[in-house]
Amino acid sequence: MEYGHFSEDGYEYIISEPLTPRPWINYLTNNDYCAVISSTAGGYSFYKDSRTERLLAWHGKNLFSGRPGRYVYIRDTETEEVWSPTWEPVRKKLNQFECRVGIGYQVIESKFKNIATEITYFVPRKESCELIIVKIKNESNKEKKLNIFGYVEWLIGNADNYNFHNIAILWNRVNFDKSLGSIIARKTASYEEYNIKNNPYVAFFSSSEKISGWDCNKEKFLGIRNTEASPKGVFEGKCGQTICDGEEAIGVLQHNLTLKAKEEKEFVLILGQTKGKSDASKIIKKYKNLKNTKKELEAVKSIWRERVDKIQVETPDPEFDKMMNIWIKYQLYICNMWSRSPSFYHEGQGGRGYRDSCQDAEGIMSLDINHAKEKMRRISKIIRCDGTCAPGWSDTYGSYSNRPFKDHPTWFVSTVSAYVKETGDIEFLNEKTNFIKDKWRNRGTKADVNWNQGAVCDIDATIFDAILAQLNCSFSDVSVHGIPRVGEADWNDALDMAGRRQIGESVWIGIALVRSLKLAAELAALLGKHDVGQDLLSKAETMKKAVNDSGWDGAWYLAGYNDDLVPFGSNKNKEGKIFLNSQSWAILADVVTPERLPIILKSVDKYLDGKHGLALLEPAYTVFDPGLGRIAMFSQGTKENAAVFCHAHTFMLAAYCKLGMGNRNYEQMCKIMPNKQKDMNLYKAEPYTYAEYLIGPDHPYAYGEGAFTWLTGTAGWTFMVATEWVLGARREFEGLCVDPCIPSKWKSCRIVRPFRGATYDILIENPNKVEHGVKEVFVDDIKIEGNLIKPHHDGKTHQVRVVMG
Repeated sequence: MEYGHFSEDGYEYIISEPLTPRPWINYLTNNDYCAVISSTAGGYSFYKDSRTERLLAWHGKNLFSGRPGRYVYIRDTETEEVWSPTWEPVRKKLNQFECRVGIGYQVIESKFKNIATEITYFVPRKESCELIIVKIKNESNKEKKLNIFGYVEWLIGNADNYNFHNIAILWNRVNFDKSLGSIIARKTASYEEYNIKNNPYVAFFSSSEKISGWDCNKEKFLGIRNTEASPKGVFEGKCGQTICDGEEAIGVLQHNLTLKAKEEKEFVLILGQTKGKSDASKIIKKYKNLKNTKKELEAVKSIWRERVDKIQVETPDPEFDKMMNIWIKYQLYICNMWSRSPSFYHEGQGGRGYRDSCQDAEGIMSLDINHAKEKMRRISKIIRCDGTCAPGWSDTYGSYSNRPFKDHPTWFVSTVSAYVKETGDIEFLNEKTNFIKDKWRNRGTKADVNWNQGAVCDIDATIFDAILAQLNCSFSDVSVHGIPRVGEADWNDALDMAGRRQIGESVWIGIALVRSLKLAAELAALLGKHDVGQDLLSKAETMKKAVNDSGWDGAWYLAGYNDDLVPFGSNKNKEGKIFLNSQSWAILADVVTPERLPIILKSVDKYLDGKHGLALLEPAYTVFDPGLGRIAMFSQGTKENAAVFCHAHTFMLAAYCKLGMGNRNYEQMCKIMPNKQKDMNLYKAEPYTYAEYLIGPDHPYAYGEGAFTWLTGTAGWTFMVATEWVLGARREFEGLCVDPCIPSKWKSCRIVRPFRGATYDILIENPNKVEHGVKEVFVDDIKIEGNLIKPHHDGKTHQVRVVMG
């Protein structure tokens, strides 16, 4: 069944059937406030952090319903019929329904018995609120009297409150503030990390239309044992003017509208959170003016179009173009703003992860260099002087130190290297930063920090110093085979018991470290630190030898050893014999030897490939293995237990391109591309955003189903593969390298890309139907030597013609 389609220009996905297989969602956000909204208006909102400053309730288990949300109810006073113009939550069959998922906005249009509605949702560029424009038209030939109700369900504060909900609701204080003409909601205190704090924030819900009634008490408005699908107050046509004091809280605003025949009316609902009533009053006053609201909507649309229009590609595949020109960039921005927590799947975690932020910043580098630079500065400040780092940070509660992921120190250098290549800004490496000081002990390394005394150094450092500290830490943090310890997980977070005793090793971390050491050596050379660079290269060779000596399993690379030194990702294992990441990164890091390369490629094809993509491992675990951890707890084919994990899939895509395998890369790209999924009742996830994974082939019935969409490193890596490897416009220290790796059937393709103060309009011609290889490059009709374009820095657009062969 088809549930929708892209608009002609590709900038909207139009959903025509409200009952999609899963809630299909969108993100309406600026850098401070975020509204996660489904195509039927379900979802929740938060300010600054999705865990600690949640406005709206969303009960965390609603993967199928997506309730509750920000709803509108309509009641015809003559017929007493009640419906939701967004279909949810009443679910009465509408005469017409359409949801337009836009870039930074969303519109839901519907009709029911001659009443047409259009509801537009968006978050303004700066203020911490969301705006809901409600347009209602009476298309009949007689007057209509309608009761209109705007509805939200408050959480207010920390999402952890769900764990002791019956206690946390006793902190609720919600009432109608006559001076503001708005519902004001707050908790008496914030419960953060077991520290009770005064709560400075107030949440608010207001309207530009005359308010005829209001309610704040959930039970009294819904009625005893009712849900939001059949609220008593709506069916009776009146609010009770109830307050909420220590009970479950809602915000309901009632409007009684009389619409003449063919008449249309419009108003705006305003929902948000600020520090204190004074700031709330300013926002409410501004956006009660419908003219201001509509002007802001156009500005929001404009700024999002500007963001996603920056790099454009043109290939023989329009579906590829649509995804890379618009939707992957939109997804990449959302990932950069909010990392991995605020979704329908990770909705209560909060904060921004270290590893995730490094990769997201690298992915967005060519689109928004300022965002990437500020992200790197923030990342640098959660690195310790011993080279370890905090796993992440939050804008509300700072850095956090739980779960020491051993792979984290390998990621930052890649992002910094990409920045220097993108900008030529070598001085960024000398920029001052500060090592974080917290209570921490990096168990098992030579750089122990006493847990009781906190960090042993408080010196300033440069960005390059931080990189060296990290890589030296990882290089020293090795176990029996000279391979880095896996600790409580490498990139694969589900290997959480493989190295708890600090004996187990990760072959993948060893391979990733080789790549990172080489990148750091290149940076050292740029700074004239040749002795440092040689030391880094020497360490890379040492680690490469350790991996090839102790990490090779005969036909592929191991994933690692657990604390009992039992290998995993080995032919010796009954389950989890081969892991994808060790093979792809052995290629990316140039660890694999020439004679082993065809062997691992054959193994990947034989054991991991399928019609829906490359499985993360094979075969799936069916029996719990306490020597590995929760990876063997997941149902087979889900998450890290042998799913087609799209992020890992993209690592292999980059490896294929590095080898010049354009056909193979494109074939695999198409398998996970959301808008190329042929059976949406199988895939179930949104067709306009990448999933974290597709359920793998070992699952008993759901192979190919998409899961955990939007917030995934797949976005950044897919965009880099598409623009830097497939279209081949790849940043290098000396300039822009043009090195396409395309399907041999593509006769031509094009990419327009800004780089160091100029724009390059690159036409790629493929007369001999090759997958890889550049014969000639012309810049402004002048042939250059090789395929590296020296930066022009002149603000102009330069025409580039690349002839493959």
